[in-house]
Amino acid sequence: MQISKETTNLKSQFKALRSTQGLCVCGLLIAIYVVLSLFNIPVSQVIEIRFGFLVFIAAGMIGGPVMGFTVGFLADVVNCLIRGFAYFPGFSFNYGLLGAVSGLILYRSRVGRSRAVLCALTEYIISVTLSTLWLHIMYGYELRTLIISRFIKCTLSFVVNSILIYVFLEAFQRIAHTALPARR
Repeated sequence: MQISKETTNLKSQFKALRSTQGLCVCGLLIAIYVVLSLFNIPVSQVIEIRFGFLVFIAAGMIGGPVMGFTVGFLADVVNCLIRGFAYFPGFSFNYGLLGAVSGLILYRSRVGRSRAVLCALTEYIISVTLSTLWLHIMYGYELRTLIISRFIKCTLSFVVNSILIYVFLEAFQRIAHTALPARR
């Protein structure tokens, strides 16, 4: 599995992001994230199935690492402003990082199971490491206890997220191919 040559051409990605189409796609994806973040399915008191992170993966797939990071970072900022959450920049960085790494994995590439699992693994690693650190900094929970509980939660979510990402990417790839002229 290789990344495409266009993935490393950040100059063209910044140029595409500044275009009218790029800005519109970013704005649309940010709006979709705000709506999707309202719809989580609770499985237990600790675990819930979330759909919002799929937007960051879609942004990386459409516009590469630059658009993935931009949408991920700004979507969290906008969501906090609209919904009245306390803002913490670490989580914005997490979402931006997920979008950027997903862009490295998926931009101008054929989606397959291995790429979907890599995206799920990226989300898993970010959740276990950085999100745990941010929760420790924000709330002062004991780091050892927090790591253990988050490891278990994220491990259970990993399987569900892998399937969710694969199904989403298969469907989204068809939509992006037909709707976005730059992807043809």
